[in-house]
Amino acid sequence: MASSSRHLSFLFVFFSSLLFTHAAIYLDPTDHIALLTIHKSLGITGQRQGLESNPCNSPGVFCERRISNESYVFRVTRIIFDSKKLAGILSPAIGKLSELKELSLPNNQLIDQVPAQIAECKNLEILNLHNNQFSGEVPSGVSSLSRLRILDLCFNEFSGELDFLKYFPDMEKLDLCNNMFSGEVPTSLLSFTNLRSFNISGNKLIQGQMPVMKGMELSSAPRRYRLAENSPRRGGNFAGAPRASLEAPAPAPSQVGKQKRKSKKLKGWLIGFFAGVVAGALSGFVFSVLFKLIMAMIKGRRKDTSISIFSPTIKNLDFLDKEDGLASFEVIGQGGCGVVYKADLPEAYNKTLAIKKIIQPSKNASDLTDEDTKLLNKKMRQIKSEIQTVGTIRHCKPY
Repeated sequence: MASSSRHLSFLFVFFSSLLFTHAAIYLDPTDHIALLTIHKSLGITGQRQGLESNPCNSPGVFCERRISNESYVFRVTRIIFDSKKLAGILSPAIGKLSELKELSLPNNQLIDQVPAQIAECKNLEILNLHNNQFSGEVPSGVSSLSRLRILDLCFNEFSGELDFLKYFPDMEKLDLCNNMFSGEVPTSLLSFTNLRSFNISGNKLIQGQMPVMKGMELSSAPRRYRLAENSPRRGGNFAGAPRASLEAPAPAPSQVGKQKRKSKKLKGWLIGFFAGVVAGALSGFVFSVLFKLIMAMIKGRRKDTSISIFSPTIKNLDFLDKEDGLASFEVIGQGGCGVVYKADLPEAYNKTLAIKKIIQPSKNASDLTDEDTKLLNKKMRQIKSEIQTVGTIRHCKPY
């Protein structure tokens, strides 16, 4: 009983310590002060009390736990205020949020310039200021935010050149449409290896040609450069915006690229078709030859016990199919291998034949002794010799 009480006491102390430790986690003071300042500058009202007591639970603010001075603290990592009718400015205090990953303030009425202190948010991955009234030049320090994946500045009043586009290896989406940017699009875009979408339409002061990846056409490249001057209305969807040159809307390079790809596809299809035909013909020929060779081997091994007639002019001799068909014929000789008969063929043939009857042993090949085998081999040699001799004799024609 005493042991159970000790266990219960230990568990109580453990959970009490755990709850106390959890309660001791608070928002980093620097982030807290910066967040209050940013809310005030953006014109957010009605959240002052909740922001001061528990800022990480206020709408649009997201925090994550971090270790600071061997203890846990909360740090602000995301601020998202979409379509909140905000009409203030973005405070320079934004630079104090060093753990900030996302700042999204789209579809509001925020004015003035983006503070240069934004460059101090080194962990920033998403900067979305779409459809506001920001003006002036984009701070040059933005080029140091190398972790940026999404940069959306569309539908504002930004001006100046695009010098801030220097090195963004992780950039996936870059939207600068409908501003007052000027100058040329920098060739540094060639180093944005992960870029999938680039929209710079609606900037009438942009000059020069668009840098294109080597070996890629605008119409087929996975990176979609949308450069049309006739963009949809403010805040619209630009997925269907036509692609064009910065100087002229003629899509000649795209058409040429399409024709080249179609021509290559057609050539590849024709080459593949003819290669298939040739390969099929060769395969059929080889298969046919192999089939004939195999059939010839099978026929060569098969015992032919029937009567064979080798003359192309003599066919259908009915008497040869009968067991006693030779009994009525005249015997003209007898050798070591069998009896020779004289046979007068029907008038249709007008021929006289010498027919030699060879009797095959009744034993199977497996039952033959060595003596039987030697005897058969001797008879076969005699038969071959007689056939060769008869084949060379020229018989006189009777008068």
